Amino acid sequence: MNQHAVVQFALVALVFGVTPGPDVVLSIRQSLASGTAYGIAVALGAASGSLAWGIAAAAGLSGVLERLPTVFEAIKIAGAIYLVYLGVQSIRKSGSLDLSGSTPDLRPRGKWEAFKTGLYADLLNPKMGAFYLALIPQFIPEGGNVLHWSLVFMSIELAIAIAALSGYAYLADRARTFLSNRKTLAWVERALGAFLIGLGVRVALE
Repeated sequence: MNQHAVVQFALVALVFGVTPGPDVVLSIRQSLASGTAYGIAVALGAASGSLAWGIAAAAGLSGVLERLPTVFEAIKIAGAIYLVYLGVQSIRKSGSLDLSGSTPDLRPRGKWEAFKTGLYADLLNPKMGAFYLALIPQFIPEGGNVLHWSLVFMSIELAIAIAALSGYAYLADRARTFLSNRKTLAWVERALGAFLIGLGVRVALE
C-alpha cells in the first residue's frame, strides 16, 4: 500500500514537473541568456519555493489562505504582476543577447539573482499551496502519519522538479549553438516573454 502510494504520487509529480509553466520558461530563458548553471539556479530557486509552499500546506497555511480570499487574491495578483514584469523584460532585452561568443562569466551574484527569480516566481504563486493541500491527502495511506507522508511526498516532488527543470535548462543551453543567429534568438526571447505575460494574465483572471 505504501509503495503503491509513493509510485502513484511520483507519476503525478513527474507529469506536473515536465508540463511547461512559468518555472520551465524561466529556466529556459535564463539558460539561453547565461548558460546551464544559471538555468539550474532558477530551477533550484523554483524548487525551494515549491518546497516552502509544501511545508506551509502541511502546516495548514494554505487552508488559512483559502479562508481569507483577500490575502489569497493579493498574493495571486502580485505573482501575476511579477510574471508580466519578467515577460516584458524578456521582450525588451530580446535584441541584446549574443550567443556567438563564449559563455558569460558565471559570477556567484548572477547565479544568486537567478535563484531568487525562480524562488519569487513560486512563492508568489499561492496555487502551489492549494495544489499540495488538494493532492497530497489523496495519496496518504489510511492511518498514516500526515506530516510524515507529506514530507515524503514533498521530497519526491522536490527531486523531480529539480531534475525536470535542470533538464530543460541543459537542453536550452545546448540549443544555444543553433541560436547563434541574433534575429532568431531575439524572436525566441520575444516568444518566451509573450508566454510569461500570457501566464501572468491568466493567473490574474483565474
